[in-house]
Amino acid sequence: MTRSDEASGKTNRGNVFQRIGLKVSDSDFTKSLRCTVIAIFFCCTAALAEDNSSGLIPTMSYASPVPIEANDEVVNLEHHAVTRCFDWDQDDDLDLLVGGGDGRLWLYRNNGTLQKVRFQAKEPISAGERERWGNSYTGLVLANLVGNALPDLIVCHSSNEVTIHQNVGTAKSPKFAEAAVTFRVQDNCQGRFDVADWDGDGLADLVTGSFGGKLEWCRNEGKADAPRFGRGKPFFDLSLAYNSHPRIVDFDQDGRLDLLLGVNWGTVSLYLNSESRKEPSLSASRLLQWSDGKNLNIRELNGDDTTPELADLDGDGVLDLISGGKNGQLFFMRGVGFPSRVESFKKQLAQLGNNFGKVLRDDATVRRQLFGALVSLQADLASGLIPHSSREQLFKQLAPLAKEYPGLLGRSRFDLKSSPHLPLLAGQYWVVLLESLPDSPSNRQRVADALDFRLGHERLLVDLGVLLIDNDTATPEHLAAMHQLMMAMPRAVWDVETVTVAGWLGPAIKAQKIRSRSGINIFDLPLGRPENSFAGDAPRPGVTDVSLICLAHELAHNMLDTVGKRTRPELYERKFEGLAQAAGPQVVYKSPKSRGIDFAATKKNFRKIGAWDGDETAWRDAWVNFFKGKEVFDRAYTRGNVQFFLDAPQEAFATLANQYFADSQLMLDFCKGRWDAGHRSNINQFLLIADYLSEGTNQVRFYVMRTGGDLTVTPVKLTRDDQGRITQVQSKTSTANFDYQDGSLVTGFRLESTPK
Repeated sequence: MTRSDEASGKTNRGNVFQRIGLKVSDSDFTKSLRCTVIAIFFCCTAALAEDNSSGLIPTMSYASPVPIEANDEVVNLEHHAVTRCFDWDQDDDLDLLVGGGDGRLWLYRNNGTLQKVRFQAKEPISAGERERWGNSYTGLVLANLVGNALPDLIVCHSSNEVTIHQNVGTAKSPKFAEAAVTFRVQDNCQGRFDVADWDGDGLADLVTGSFGGKLEWCRNEGKADAPRFGRGKPFFDLSLAYNSHPRIVDFDQDGRLDLLLGVNWGTVSLYLNSESRKEPSLSASRLLQWSDGKNLNIRELNGDDTTPELADLDGDGVLDLISGGKNGQLFFMRGVGFPSRVESFKKQLAQLGNNFGKVLRDDATVRRQLFGALVSLQADLASGLIPHSSREQLFKQLAPLAKEYPGLLGRSRFDLKSSPHLPLLAGQYWVVLLESLPDSPSNRQRVADALDFRLGHERLLVDLGVLLIDNDTATPEHLAAMHQLMMAMPRAVWDVETVTVAGWLGPAIKAQKIRSRSGINIFDLPLGRPENSFAGDAPRPGVTDVSLICLAHELAHNMLDTVGKRTRPELYERKFEGLAQAAGPQVVYKSPKSRGIDFAATKKNFRKIGAWDGDETAWRDAWVNFFKGKEVFDRAYTRGNVQFFLDAPQEAFATLANQYFADSQLMLDFCKGRWDAGHRSNINQFLLIADYLSEGTNQVRFYVMRTGGDLTVTPVKLTRDDQGRITQVQSKTSTANFDYQDGSLVTGFRLESTPK
C-alpha cells in the first residue's frame, strides 16, 4: 500500500507510484486492461483521492498465503510484525517495511523483477542515532507531514505515542532527523494506526486502533507542514476486539477513502465509504475471502492478528494482500482478479462436460473452485470493485455460457440426488450475470433472454429485478400470484434480488449458500393452503394464503430494518418506541431506544418488584415468566406475546406484514377492538407499517389476500399533522382519527364506519 505525502497536495513519486508491466491474456475481456505503465495508487490526500485511474484491479479474493522470504530464507522476526510496502529507494519497485514487536523498524529492499519480488536481508531503519521506539508493538508509515516534500517517517509505538521524524535525506536515500514531533493517542494503541486525510480538508489525520478493538480518529487541526492532532473521537463506534489494525485506502478506487480492518481473529474486514470525502459514512462490513469464496483467515499461520497491506507484488495488475502478525512471520496472498476467475470458470466447464453433476457432487475441490470463482465475482461486483467499463465485457463473456451449457446453467429441473449442487451453481451464475450490468428493465431483459427465462420467471426478473431460484418447481399459478403480490407492494420500500426456496433446492444449500446483493428464502409451500393470520379476539377471521403471506413476511424483513433504516430512520426508531410501550415500564430501553434494552436497569426493576431474585443463572427464567400467560403481554402485540419480539426485534416489523397484507382493514378494526379493551400499543404497530408503506405521502394501499392468491388492492387516504404524524386513515369502509400529545405514539383513537 503506497502512500501520498498527505499534505498540501504535494506528491512524492516514490510514495505514490510503482511502474510495472501488466500481464494479461490476449482475450477481448482483458485487452481493455493492457497497459505498459500503471501506478499503485492508494492515496490519502484530498487532491490525489480524486484520481482513480491507477489501472490496478482491487479484489475481495486472494490465493492461499505464502510465507515471505528475504535473502532466500523465510522471514521470522520472532515477535509481532506490522507490514508496509513503499518504493524506498525510488527504483520503481516496492520494498517491504516492517514494524517490530520490540520497538525496532526494518527495511527489506526489493532487488527482484516487476513480476517477482526478491527481498534482501533486513536493514534497520533509524532516525539519527535512534534505532528503537520503545519495546512493544510498533507501526510505521512514510508520508510527507513536515518540512520539505520528501516522505517523513511516522512511527506509532509504546506509550501510545505517534512520532514524526522529518526526512532530511534525498528521494533515493531517505534519512530521518532524530529530533521529532510526538503526539499522544488512545490507550493501548501502540503500533495500530494509519495516516489519512479522512475529512477531505487537505490535512493528514490519524486513525488509530487498539488492543481492545476500539477505533479513534484524531483530526489534524494544524497546518500542511505543522500537524497538530486533536483529541481522539470514536471512529463510527467501530470496535472489533482485539488488536484492530486500520488501513485507510481508496479500496474501490471511487475517489473516497475506505477502511480495511485487520483483527486478532485473523480476518480482514472491508468498510466502503458510501458518502463523500468530506462527510464519509461507512457501509456494513464485508470480509475478504479466499479464492474459493470462504472467509479469509490467517490466524493459524501468524499466531493472531492481521496487519493488512495492499500492493501489486507480482506485477499482474491485481492488488495483493500482505500481512504480518503476532509470531513475526510475514505472508503474501496473491490477489485473484476477475479476468482470471472468468477464464478459470470457463476452463472448468469445458473440462467436465457431461459428467458435471456427478463430479460436482463428489469432488469437493472442483466444487470449491467453481463456486469460488462465481462467489468471488459476485463479491467484487457487490463491492464495486469491477469498473463499470469492464462490466459489459464481463457480461458478454459470461452470457453465452448459458446457451453453451443449457443443462448446467440454464433454467432446469435438476435431479437433486444425482446432481445436488447444480441448481445452486446455476443460481449463483444467474446472480453474477444480473449484477454485472447496471440495473434497468432493459438490462434485466438482456439477462432473461440470455438465460432463456420465460413466463413467470421472466416477469419476476424483468418487472421486479428478482431471480426466483426454485429448481424450476413453482407452478405457473404460484409464479403469477407471487408476481401480483410483489407488484402491488411499493417497489421503493424493499430491495430483494434473489428469492430462494430451500426446500426445493435440496440439502446442499445448507453448506453452499447462494450469495447475492440481497436475498430472502421462502418455504416450499403449495399455493392454496389457508391460514388465519389473526388472533381469536379479532372481530372476524382473516384467512389468507400461507405461501404468499410467508413471502410477504420475508419481504417485510427487508423493508424497515434494511431499506427503511436508511430511508426512514425516524420510523426505524419508532419501532423500538412501540416495543418499549408494549413491554411496559419495567423494561428499560437505552437512549435512543434503537440501541436496545438496558438490561442492567431492567434487572434492577425486576428485583424491586420481586420478579427476579438477583441470581444471574435464573435471569432467563425470570424474564420469560414475567411475560408468560399474562393477557397484558399476550395482547400488547398484534401477533403474539411481546416477549418474543423483545428477544427478536428483527421480527417485530416483519410479523406485521402477516396481518397487513392478509387484510389491512381487518387489522385496523382489530387494533380498535384491542384499544377499547385497554391494549393501546397495537394501533401504533398498524400505523408503523402503514406509514412505512405510504413512503411519507398522503396515500397508502389496503390489501385483502385470500387463499390461492386472490388479491384486492384499494387506495386509502391519509391525513397528517405538521409533524408528519398520521391523524386520519380514510378507507372505503371506515374513517379512523388519531390524537397525539408529545412524541409519535397515539393517545386517542376513534373509528367510525363510512356510510354506504
